[in-house]
Amino acid sequence: MAVRRRHATGYTLIELMAVLAIASALLVIAIPMFRTHVQNSRMSAAATDLLSTFMSAKSEAVGRGYPVTVCISNEDADGCADKDAVVCDNSEDGDDRNRGWANGWLTFVNVNDDADLDAGEDILQIHQPLHEQESPRFPGTMTACASGKLANSVTYRPNGITDLSGTEKLVICDNEKIGESSRVLVVSILGKVSILKAAETGEPSCQPE
Repeated sequence: MAVRRRHATGYTLIELMAVLAIASALLVIAIPMFRTHVQNSRMSAAATDLLSTFMSAKSEAVGRGYPVTVCISNEDADGCADKDAVVCDNSEDGDDRNRGWANGWLTFVNVNDDADLDAGEDILQIHQPLHEQESPRFPGTMTACASGKLANSVTYRPNGITDLSGTEKLVICDNEKIGESSRVLVVSILGKVSILKAAETGEPSCQPE
């Protein structure tokens, strides 16, 4: 009676090394792509949060018949940041508080229309700083800088029009990848807000003109 021999099957050392080499190459390609995806998602989420806040403020102003202001919050989130102290610095050695709108913001009913939170005025929303939403695995240094009046606040009138002098831009950036994942909020004097990629607006950096 003939005896069948079973041959053990498996991978040779050369085959295993080839598989590991291919896997390593794929990781080298995949990790930067995933990081870029995370940064793009982070910028889009921040821009959407601000857009939603501005649109909500407009709706509240029209519905209540009083001006509603959205401003950069102070460190304790119980009032607006000092207008003279707000500096938007996106350099690597910039102070943690110098991130503009990324420091957080609040929305309130601005009864006396002075663009500052006073005693007795209702706070409608307090938004946490954007860095508190960052992933521990993929940290970044987000800034949200604007020029003109929008550098500190925007007020919506009961007719839905803003107190801006014209169309102004707010640029949201991640210092890890300046310019590539940036989002720009374009806010018009009529209260319309749109989100664009930085490349679509010609903004070369995180600091708007």
